[in-house]
Amino acid sequence: KKSGQSPASDDLFEIGGLTKSFTALLTGILAQAGKIHPDSSINSYLPATYRNPDAAHLSVLDLVQHTSSLPRLPEGLGLKEKDPANPFGHYTKTNLLEYYATATILKSKKKKYNYSHTNYALLEVVLELVTDESFENLLEKYIFQPCQMTQSGVNDLTVANRNKIIQGHSLGGQPTPSWQMQSFAGSEGIKSSMDDLLRYLHVSMQVNDQPLGPVLVQNQQALVKTGLTKSTYGGNGWHVIKNKSYYNVILHAGSTTGYRSFLGFVPETQTGVVILANSPTSMNGLGLLILRMINNNWKRKKRSFKTKKSGVQ
Repeated sequence: KKSGQSPASDDLFEIGGLTKSFTALLTGILAQAGKIHPDSSINSYLPATYRNPDAAHLSVLDLVQHTSSLPRLPEGLGLKEKDPANPFGHYTKTNLLEYYATATILKSKKKKYNYSHTNYALLEVVLELVTDESFENLLEKYIFQPCQMTQSGVNDLTVANRNKIIQGHSLGGQPTPSWQMQSFAGSEGIKSSMDDLLRYLHVSMQVNDQPLGPVLVQNQQALVKTGLTKSTYGGNGWHVIKNKSYYNVILHAGSTTGYRSFLGFVPETQTGVVILANSPTSMNGLGLLILRMINNNWKRKKRSFKTKKSGVQ
């Protein structure tokens, strides 16, 4: 701000809710390895002290697909908040489990989509328990290293990378602190760069002939009606917009106190858009507009696209 300098491609931004696509991918990888079962009860992975008797019907997949009926954020979160600009800095995973153990969970015959950060905060805890590893280490081992994402992390960024975190700003233009996560890292916690997110975009579109391919394909399916619009569905960690006369659009956005992110793509045309901003002004409309423009206004027949094995066009 006021420096006249443009951000560099290796500057770090908080990506907020876009983190969920990584957590869902990690869940799919661990499921493929037999370390977790998507249809198993959440309770079965938690210590007996924190099992909610009203939640026996809730599965890991309910967390991934936002069909658990858990609220967007846990009740009582604000009681632990010491800085509104760093909401999860003092809310621990134990606090989260204590909330879950006593939460009122509705059971209905038809599962309903309800976007919830709580779902992915719990999912993070479950993944750590079944592997006995930290969420940060799991990301590094199963996603960051295979995707050559050397600039991404949560709280345990190297000193060199910490120095690259670009200053975030509130809607009023005031500097905001970088989020440090005691919990909710699986929902909101990743910090990443344009370089790394373009690598992630490339891997997400090049699903053939790579180890992550089957999980990526599965996660990008339109699986759950969201009710947001007639054409918007939930996948596993993604939103999917169905186009009647064109290919589906896969996307997710994120926001924190001082940042916004957007990542959207069309696998069939090998086109994608990544936007990072160091203020919480929404970039969703801009991201979709650009993606639509480079897809010829969703007109499939008027432009042909070719996939290059070496990169993304």
